[in-house]
Amino acid sequence: MKLSLNTLPQGRSEQIFDSVAQLQHDESIKWKPLRLELKLSIDRHNQNFYLRGNIICTGLFICETGMEEFEDILKGDFEIILTYNSKHLNDNESDEIILLPGHETEFDLYPLVHDTVLLGIPISHVCGPDCEAGKALQENIQAKQEPDERWAKLKDMFNE
Repeated sequence: MKLSLNTLPQGRSEQIFDSVAQLQHDESIKWKPLRLELKLSIDRHNQNFYLRGNIICTGLFICETGMEEFEDILKGDFEIILTYNSKHLNDNESDEIILLPGHETEFDLYPLVHDTVLLGIPISHVCGPDCEAGKALQENIQAKQEPDERWAKLKDMFNE
């Protein structure tokens, strides 16, 4: 996913990237990417490029509860400034800025896409709130024991 900087017009423009190939061949990804769409808004002002990306990625994941495969959609955004001018780094301390070498005519978007997609994965990634496979797995894991009668009187101790 390369952005050709020297062909971008001054002012605003948009590009759409929909190749999922790099994600599919990335060995650090432990799930199966199926589809990807990156809508990239570009605002070029001389030597500065303001990029806003909106990513929608569909993939096959393993449910953490039921351990079965399910399809899910990840969404994420990023904003970044690319510049050839090092003076611009001091003017915008709050923004994420990348200083480009003077001879650079292409910028690889893949690291931004990779990080944005991975940050879109929930901490607890399950197929749904009523995961039937997860409930069945929990029932099989839990031991079926009858309570010890010696402790039965303690059960009602705080109900008085």
